[in-house]
Amino acid sequence: MRHHDEMTSAGCLFCRLIRGDLPSHRVYEDGGFVVMLVIHPINPGHLLVVPKAHIASFYAVEDALYTSMMLLVKRMALAINAIFAPLQVVMHTSGVGNRHVHVHVLPVYGPYDVVPREVIDLQEAQAPSAQELAIVAGELTAYIDSHPP
Repeated sequence: MRHHDEMTSAGCLFCRLIRGDLPSHRVYEDGGFVVMLVIHPINPGHLLVVPKAHIASFYAVEDALYTSMMLLVKRMALAINAIFAPLQVVMHTSGVGNRHVHVHVLPVYGPYDVVPREVIDLQEAQAPSAQELAIVAGELTAYIDSHPP
């Protein structure tokens, strides 16, 4: 398994948080993961589920770890739902700015919590045609069919 990318664990923000070099508000920890509050939450209860191993990309996450992570994400979503009673609990992955695999788990109370109204309006105004969607679907289907698990 590849745990390192161009950024080493020594300089990684999440590795520093996991090691305790930086303060965090942890809500759960086990041998493989740390779950902490986001310091700039979209809504109260917004969590990060972070593997302790420095893995720079979801492409490099082994299936067993991925399964454990998603089960933990589900557990955290159930907790958020019980405490905050949002419209929905959503998750999204990130890693563009911080090259360490992590999953955001957050309560939302409406669509604009996660996507600004202007972006939704623009997407609706510039929706692709059925032909454009068919082309994209065909490209993805061809790739998926030619690359079995």
